[in-house]
Amino acid sequence: MPHQKFESANIKPRYPKGVISVWGINSVYPRTPWISAWWAAAFPGFGHMYLGKYLHGIILVIWELVVNNLSHLNMAIALSFLGRFEDAKAIINMDWALLYLAVYIYSIWDSYRCAVEIKKAHLLSEIEDAPVTPSSVNYFDINILDKKNPLFGSIWSFFTPGLGQLYASSTIVGTFILAWWIFVCYKAMAVRTWLYSFLGDFDRATEIVDWQWFLFLPSLYAFAIYQAFVAVNENNTLFDIEQVRYLRVRAENLGQISKNENNTVQVVATFEHSSFVEIVIHDMEKMGIPSENIIALPLENLDSQIHIIDSIHRVDGSSVLDGAMMSATIFSVLGTIYGFVWDWGPIIWGLIGLIGGFILGLIIELVINKKKIKVFSNPKSEVIIEVTCNTSLQNQLIEVLKSRKATGYVIMPQR
Repeated sequence: MPHQKFESANIKPRYPKGVISVWGINSVYPRTPWISAWWAAAFPGFGHMYLGKYLHGIILVIWELVVNNLSHLNMAIALSFLGRFEDAKAIINMDWALLYLAVYIYSIWDSYRCAVEIKKAHLLSEIEDAPVTPSSVNYFDINILDKKNPLFGSIWSFFTPGLGQLYASSTIVGTFILAWWIFVCYKAMAVRTWLYSFLGDFDRATEIVDWQWFLFLPSLYAFAIYQAFVAVNENNTLFDIEQVRYLRVRAENLGQISKNENNTVQVVATFEHSSFVEIVIHDMEKMGIPSENIIALPLENLDSQIHIIDSIHRVDGSSVLDGAMMSATIFSVLGTIYGFVWDWGPIIWGLIGLIGGFILGLIIELVINKKKIKVFSNPKSEVIIEVTCNTSLQNQLIEVLKSRKATGYVIMPQR
């Protein structure tokens, strides 16, 4: 017998908070405008993909790869950084380079503008208290909004860009990034370059690599790692927001009042936001506990402390990885460019630039943010559930709480 009483799919908000479909999960999570503009400057299309405007982003990424390649812009940039200005002038195709300029500026401007508009849409969706249908079951896929670990997303994209996006349930984005990563690596001879570099044959690695295509890789690689982390964070936040709305509406609809009667016991338990909260409520109802005797209260977060890495237990988006990943991208590109003429080659110097830039950016962020900063966010109790049941159900109730991952419980004394 179904116990679901609040059908989110029946409510059509004017300003939705997010959507879950076979193609992925997306939301109007508020993003920082200047960060989206910076990613657009690093690689046109990335700023829009960071905002969740994936169609715009994919179009601009394809445009960047085609027009940049036809104009030989990457080669001209690399030669300019190496001081070979005459060679840079000779190699660049001005017809395509002039066509490139307007779209590049538009990408930066529009990503900033869209970030501002998305913030407004998020505010309006909060005012409207828009619901989100938390799952999508389709012939092709099953997509469920659930808590995941942001660090795992970054780690999978570190090994192969696109995998972290697939882990974050961003099917279209993950497929696109993975496909372009494979294609660009093939055109740049990147796999053989990587192999020769780690075998110590740096001359051979530098000789076979295609500069024009290879210089796409540092920005693509850094963005894939960063975007996977952000995508998991935003999905986790969307889960928290929707569960808070569900619990609040549940309490209002049931008009819950807790009473201490004879032969009853009150048990108070704490949970982190997860699917176990709704499962344990369902378990209690199946035990015969009336719905109005189960009070679920989501807690407001009062901890404004900044964390370097958000965990699956604590997602507030206020990490300091933005500046670190930007610095990593810049130094990875520079390391790759100078790696073409330095010993060790572009692969080794690109990785050194990536890691060194990340550490440098993180140090700068730590210096700028004068508050105490923790490396990892601490788990916290986010939902309190108060249950009034018959004394005979006490032991069974406690077993259910343990099996559904309650962080703690207490049996209230009789008054």
